[in-house]
Amino acid sequence: MRASFWLVFAFLIAIPALVAAEEPPARQWIVVTAPAYRKAVEPLCDHRKAQGLVVTVFESTDDLSKEEILAGDAEKLRAHINKLCRDAKGPSYVLLVGAVEPGNLDDAETKVLPPLRGTTGRMKGQPSDNGYGCLDMELRPTVAVGRFPARTETEVRQMVAKTLAYEKDVKPGEWRRRMTVLAGAPAFNPAVDKLVEELAIARLGKLDPSWSGKAIYANAQSRFCLPADLLRKQAISYVEEGQALTLYLGHSNAEGFAAGPDGYLDRDDWAKLKIQRGPGVFATFGCNGCQLTDEDHREGYGVAAMRNPHGPVAVLGSHGICFAAMVQLASDGLFQSLCGAKPPERLGDGWLHLKESLAKGKIDGISFWLLDKADGDPNIPQATQRLEHLEMFVLLGDPALRLPVMHTDVKLTVAGNAEAGGTITVTGDVPERLAGGKVRVTLERLLTSEPGDLQPVPERKDERAKVMLDNHERANRFVLVERAAAVKDGRFEVKVEIPDKAPWPRLLIRAYGATDRHEGLGVLAVDLKTKNK
Repeated sequence: MRASFWLVFAFLIAIPALVAAEEPPARQWIVVTAPAYRKAVEPLCDHRKAQGLVVTVFESTDDLSKEEILAGDAEKLRAHINKLCRDAKGPSYVLLVGAVEPGNLDDAETKVLPPLRGTTGRMKGQPSDNGYGCLDMELRPTVAVGRFPARTETEVRQMVAKTLAYEKDVKPGEWRRRMTVLAGAPAFNPAVDKLVEELAIARLGKLDPSWSGKAIYANAQSRFCLPADLLRKQAISYVEEGQALTLYLGHSNAEGFAAGPDGYLDRDDWAKLKIQRGPGVFATFGCNGCQLTDEDHREGYGVAAMRNPHGPVAVLGSHGICFAAMVQLASDGLFQSLCGAKPPERLGDGWLHLKESLAKGKIDGISFWLLDKADGDPNIPQATQRLEHLEMFVLLGDPALRLPVMHTDVKLTVAGNAEAGGTITVTGDVPERLAGGKVRVTLERLLTSEPGDLQPVPERKDERAKVMLDNHERANRFVLVERAAAVKDGRFEVKVEIPDKAPWPRLLIRAYGATDRHEGLGVLAVDLKTKNK
């Protein structure tokens, strides 16, 4: 009797532990493909299975007739996808593979995967993939949906190949925490344009300090500006260096960025540029950047970027004309998710955060009024604008894309004289995987700070270009001092001299350690003392 009691007691005690140890439900990855592309997507299906996702694949013709596909009637397909997502125990991601319209395609019914149609305001009747991720009557999706906008089997294979290459790139590289910001002046008036820049820089200050980057702002008042004839060349150079995120803020149309006297980075540029490593995600908050089609069958530059085999691995953007207040909500949601200390494992989770911010994000009445008056439509209520933009924003690429990981487990301590002209000793404790590695230690000013050596821009044209270029380079030069160290017995130590001219109250120590196979990062803010006189 006693033995039986203790056996029952032990079993009851073990139940909570068994429940706690139970694995979370597996994530589901649903691929809906036009029949012509079924074989081309198989390598990505095998890869997702190997990652432990539950993979479900079916063809558009399983639900839709030839007539429905050519007419763009996809409601049966939506019902099928929604049911699979509702029935799943864990989260789902949906990848659509196919062209959005027949156009001039031969056997178009085998190559088109029709989008749904928008239902609200300016998006009514417009192509939208948003509803595929909405499991109820609301327009806020709970399932991340992306698309490979392919017109040929070759394009599918190229999109699959760059997705696989991105996820399988395990060679160390600082691009995993690097951002490239490209922007165009709002062109309202000098005072408002300056205010917009200050707001944008303030937002950069909210990024986790593990992030670094470069910026171009096509506004002559800005320290990040360039002479007009260098905008395109320098922007391509920055993007081709590789980064985890490329961000565009400013006006655009389907052709490209509407910034500078002639614009920069147009559809043709995005189709041809070559990113050697770190193609990353391209998020554009300009109008029509991801236009799927229009009455003249024109596509946005984001579609060209996604089709480029050497371009970004995924593109986020707007199918239509987006408004400044809604862009603020969307970009805030993206920043909070993708640019934190621990970004989500997969892109779709960040995408849903963007959509959640559009639907429920907070914006005060004065800010909304100012932004809407400058770049919006006061005749469209805020609630309607939110719904329009939920249907308007598009994800091109696989929402199950695994984002790059940068471990921030290098622990830093600083000792010494932390003031202008002083010397500090930086000591780091590194994880075992970095044994025998090298460490790059930098002393940096913050992303929100101004360099101390900016020069006034002269009025004379023959002098103006050089000073603008010099100021741009100074504005993007955040590293003040760089030192190298070697890991020994799990530690490293370097002495760093703070420049005599250091007018900033706070600086950043960044330590990037790497071996041939592993990497890690440590960051630490250092408050400077006021120098004794």
